[in-house]
Amino acid sequence: MTQTSAPPRLLVVDDVEDNRNLLRRRFTRLGYEVMEAEDGAKALAMAATYPFDLVLLDIMMPGIDGIEVLRRLREVHSDTALPIIMVTAKAASEDVVEALLMGANDYITKPVDMEVAAVRVEMQLRRKFAEDNSRAAHRELEQTLAGLSEAVEQAQHRSAILVDVGAEARAPLAGVLGAAGVLTRVCDTPELKRMIETIDSARNLLDTLIVEAARPGALDRRQGPNTHRRIKVLSADTDPQRREAARTVFAEAGVLIDIVEVLTGAEAVTATEVDTFDLVLLNVDMADGLAAVKQIRKAEAAHGQRRRPILALSEAGKIGPKALDAGADLHVVLPMTAAGLLTALARALRRESEDLTAAA
Repeated sequence: MTQTSAPPRLLVVDDVEDNRNLLRRRFTRLGYEVMEAEDGAKALAMAATYPFDLVLLDIMMPGIDGIEVLRRLREVHSDTALPIIMVTAKAASEDVVEALLMGANDYITKPVDMEVAAVRVEMQLRRKFAEDNSRAAHRELEQTLAGLSEAVEQAQHRSAILVDVGAEARAPLAGVLGAAGVLTRVCDTPELKRMIETIDSARNLLDTLIVEAARPGALDRRQGPNTHRRIKVLSADTDPQRREAARTVFAEAGVLIDIVEVLTGAEAVTATEVDTFDLVLLNVDMADGLAAVKQIRKAEAAHGQRRRPILALSEAGKIGPKALDAGADLHVVLPMTAAGLLTALARALRRESEDLTAAA
């Protein structure tokens, strides 16, 4: 059974008491919490009252039958939020086909083979809990991005207090504020090396001036954005200088990111099969770059995995439409500035979070 903080809760819906008792006893022994409903009306009422992880739903019932219960539940819950397995005495009936088309996740036949039923329930719950964890992780990413935006606004507000500070102090301070803002808006910045030097030279000044202005009499350590979770990035590029530049930009901008680097599109495909990434940076100028994007998307669809944000990189803009057609979310022409790279990261993460919200 899939391990969670509490036993998975199942709802068994069947008008025949013996059928309900059989499923309840067997799944209770397997460690599940099982609740029962003897008809469609009670099933709908219970689903509106209790949070269930999965429903075992009989098709043939008097009154509100299983097909109608399924239709109403799908108006409220997606197939990943609430998996529904139909239970039927007709293995190849039109009712089964209709139920699957309406959003049922699977079906089992009567008399129920408990080994088959247990495996199918386990498979659906694994998928559900994986999606739940993914949504939770990306809600945290959204909070991180919101924290970055708030930090920039606060820094800009505090900098207004420093009107009387000389130009030598305000110039590097503005550089730091600009660097902090690249995750939340598009802005013009110097070349990568100059940007990093600006951040280094101004960091101490930001410590002493902004904190002092915000809290007179106190000199606290610099408070950065709230980044509880590290963002995991896959970088696929044959050019070691571009890979190094990406690492440096992320590190100097204060973004907590773990980067896994590969040299070919094929290696990128393999990496996504064995690990989960919040963002994929993939150079589609590589011989197998476009093919890699297609293969990643194909594998996601085949295994029911969440869609990873893919940022396609190339030295020519004309390949952009091909990259997007292959499945990339965004395309950026090289050489990329620090602002462009970090802004693309924010856009990709926001876009994926919006997609997950829409799917929930």
